[in-house]
Amino acid sequence: MRLAIILGSNHLERVEFASMTAFLASSMGEEVNIFATMDGVKAFRKEPELLSEAESAAMIAKSEAGGRFAEYFRKAKETGKVKIVACSMASKLFGLGKEDYVDVVDGIGGLTSFLDSTDGSSMISIW
Repeated sequence: MRLAIILGSNHLERVEFASMTAFLASSMGEEVNIFATMDGVKAFRKEPELLSEAESAAMIAKSEAGGRFAEYFRKAKETGKVKIVACSMASKLFGLGKEDYVDVVDGIGGLTSFLDSTDGSSMISIW
């Protein structure tokens, strides 16, 4: 099975969920394609901009020293089964280039290309 994740939020609890899902699915041998769009691209900046208004986010930030999403995404990438793409429109909107993103981001691309590459995948949308 293949999994596609659209991440449109930079809320810590949602980014944390996306990272755990990608890590667990890839650890089970699934291919995972992640498309970070809108505010979701902010989570992949070299200096991430995360919101943490929810009670769960505050608990994650406190108990896990700011969250483990970066570690989970890195471990997911190490499986060789994960591809992360930052949305070209959102990148342009926020003035971000490939050099502004952490190294787990494979590149910048459009939604059409992402959807073409995920044909037949199960899709999770996180907003």
